[in-house]
Parts: sequence; structure tokens; C-alpha cells
Amino acid sequence: MKPYIITEDLEFLVHRWTEKMRLRVPDHGFFQNLQLKLINELESIFGNKSAVVISYKGLQEDLKQLILSANGTTVVSLDQIYNSCKHHLESNRIADLDTMEVIGEAHRPGHASLTEQIRKLPKDQPITLVDDGCFSGGTLTRIYQLMLNQGFIVERIIVGLVIDRHQNRFIRRYPEIPLVAVKEYENVIDWVCERDFYVGVPLSGRTAGKVDHGIVSPCEPEISLPYCLPFGDPIKGASIPTDRAIDFSRFILSLSLELWENIEKESGRPILSQDVPRLPKGVARDKRRFTEALNAVLRKL
Repeated sequence: MKPYIITEDLEFLVHRWTEKMRLRVPDHGFFQNLQLKLINELESIFGNKSAVVISYKGLQEDLKQLILSANGTTVVSLDQIYNSCKHHLESNRIADLDTMEVIGEAHRPGHASLTEQIRKLPKDQPITLVDDGCFSGGTLTRIYQLMLNQGFIVERIIVGLVIDRHQNRFIRRYPEIPLVAVKEYENVIDWVCERDFYVGVPLSGRTAGKVDHGIVSPCEPEISLPYCLPFGDPIKGASIPTDRAIDFSRFILSLSLELWENIEKESGRPILSQDVPRLPKGVARDKRRFTEALNAVLRKL
């Protein structure tokens, strides 16, 4: 049976954001329970034991050990969850706001262009690029090309996981660049970050954007396309079968509501839409309770 890979990151991201906002969060057991519900739902679609969760702490520690071997290079991270390198690039894949199709790679909203970010990196040593994973290889290919254009030498790539190495775009195009992974999978249903299923949480879903005269850029302020209807596309984003997309989206909205209601409960105050770190498409950044906005969407779905 092909696995459905989920990289664990929800609890870490919610904790990091709530600390910044001086809010409180439910305990570890609450997040474990949410994760179990998600696993059960996915396995009801794809089969028993199909869901494989990659531990946050395990992946973080294994990446750290691989990074220690990058002596004599400048380590540049494309990931802001599993490692905290001195140098990093704020980049993400951009999806068209209307079609939700991936249109390219660009900077994260509120940050300088990728070209400008790369220009500021030190050039005194070769580069080791680090990321949480490499699926199609499109992101690494784009970043690598931008670095080459500015005269950087990329010596190696370190990733948390790589999917189907033999079909990977970057590996096929640049076989001379060593790519080392913590974990490798050959044939999967999909690989999705846990956060991408939860509406409103930091870094959730794809980032909406546009193409103007061949240049890809994110919407400002940022708009999220999490993997549930009507905000995003669970079929394209998470390989959910068409005939299960609506029911799955209702489930994800209910799970997101459970998360936000419990943050409110623990914090003793409402969370307004204007406070939410990553608003989805169609939700106004106003003083309405975010849970009310989600409930209104759920009732119509």
C-alpha cells in the first residue's frame, strides 16, 4: 500500500504564534487527539495504515545532525520550522488566486524578492541548501538557478525527505549536486504538511498570487489557500478523491473550528479574524470572531 505522508508541524507553529500573541494553547494531548482524528479520516479514504506521520522532533534532530556535516559551507535554509540557521530564504510556492493551480516560486508576502534575498547572502564560502523536503524538485531547481545566476556555488543539498528520487526534477537535472535526505520514499499517495489542513494557522496551505509580465508574486496582504473547500482545493492540494472532497472539507473545517475554539477557551478571550496569522481566501480581516466566520462557511458547504 502506498503511504500518505504527513510531516508533523501544527503544534510547534501554533505554540510559536500564541507565544508571540500572548495567548494560551491546549496541552500536548489535545494536539495528539487532533492528529489522530486527521489520520482516521485520511485512512477512511485511502485505507487502513496508509497515513504515515513524520515526527516533528525526530525530523528536526535528524536534520540538525546532517547540517553538522556541512563544515566549510554557508548553510542557507528554505525552511523555518525544522531548523533555525543563521541564513534563510523566505520563499514559497504560489498558486493562482482563482484557479488554485501552482504558478511558480516567489518570496513570502511582506519580504523582499528572492533575487534580493539571495543577493544579501555571503559569498565567501560554497552554499549548503537545507529544506524540510523535496517532492517534485521544482522549488530547489528554481532557487538553485537563481543562486547560479548570482555567482553562488551550491555544494550540496540537505532535506528532511525526498520523494521518488529517480523522477525528481532537480536530481535529474543536476545529478552532480549531492542531495542527502533523512528519509526517502519512492511511491506515495501524497506528502502534505500537517499545517496545510488547518484553516488560519501560520503557513497554512498554498499562498495565493499572480503572474504579471512573467513575474510571479504573492498577493499582499497574504491570502491562504488551505486544503479544504471553499478556501482551497483538497483535490489538487492533497489528492483527496473528487467524490470525497466536500465531506473531507467539512471535516477539516470542523477540525479547524475545534482548534480555534480551544485556543479561545484556554486564552479566555475571542480570536478575531484580524488577529489570525494566515487568513484564507474570502475571509475579511475584521473584528468578527474567526470561529463565527468558519461556522458560517461550514453551514453553507
